[in-house]
Amino acid sequence: FAFIYPFFITEEINRLEQKFLELIQYNVTVKSSLYAKYYFELRALFKSENEFPLRPLDAYEASRLEARSAEVQKSEMERAEKMSLTYNEKTVKSRARAIIN
Repeated sequence: FAFIYPFFITEEINRLEQKFLELIQYNVTVKSSLYAKYYFELRALFKSENEFPLRPLDAYEASRLEARSAEVQKSEMERAEKMSLTYNEKTVKSRARAIIN
């Protein structure tokens, strides 16, 4: 993106990315087939196996990545929800509710 639009500074790109993620509610799953496709395309760009910085995920690493991603997605969704509440919604949520019989 920065290569195509060099007049954007890094902070602006970061804000655009943040807003984009909020708008899609941090739903950024990648199918394994798409991951594999790009993994092998990137790998083909290198002259030798030793130069390629990435390695395939084993089952253990994949499960750790899934768990970490789920944690971050949950916390970011909660943060985005808090940021999207109106003043009245925030006030109502923070007040004690009275029960009238």
